[in-house]
Amino acid sequence: MGSPQPENEACDILHVIDKYFPKVFGAQESIKWLHRHSTKGKESEWQAFFFEEYCRPLLTTFLGGWHGARIIKSSRIDYQRYYNWDLKVHSIKDKNGKAQHSIPLNDKNSMDRIISTEFGLGFIIAYVDFTFDTNGSLQKWRDKFEGRTKKHSKRHHMMKKTGVIVNLKALFLKDSKMIQDGERKGWIKIFNQGKQPTGAPRKPKYMINLDQVPDDMFITLS
Repeated sequence: MGSPQPENEACDILHVIDKYFPKVFGAQESIKWLHRHSTKGKESEWQAFFFEEYCRPLLTTFLGGWHGARIIKSSRIDYQRYYNWDLKVHSIKDKNGKAQHSIPLNDKNSMDRIISTEFGLGFIIAYVDFTFDTNGSLQKWRDKFEGRTKKHSKRHHMMKKTGVIVNLKALFLKDSKMIQDGERKGWIKIFNQGKQPTGAPRKPKYMINLDQVPDDMFITLS
């Protein structure tokens, strides 16, 4: 029996996440969960790590598989069964209520390598409507919960507070030709990140504009 097509595997993944990942999830409970079950409890973008860390055990339990291909020495693609899949959270609007359409992927060099050696790379994207910590109460709770004092507390971007999943989609990039076609048509771009806290440069990443990706490229729940 041969390997399934990536579209079929994507549907299996979407069905598991749709059934078992909470449709509404809040920062406090998610951060507590991360502290109990992972090493990512103090990450500022808690929502991305909660989605990854909560979903991987679900997928391995119901579908098999484990971590995917190595991105860099310290990190791997979130999940692999037959194909590699990274789990992404897309906030559909920013703190001012403005619609957002672009989502960063992984660094360009790693993606190019994985796509060429692992028969493509897929993305599972949760479209989420978030509320934001406009009065700072969530940040105060987190500082207290994690034992930060004013002396050791750092400035943070405004935290996301509660998320409601409004859609789940998958996108599979099967080869370099698809990347090149996306660049030519404008739905995938390369962008340069800011510097590391040490001042060292970060590697350029791919970014996609979800509104410009052709509809027939998305895999959705059926």
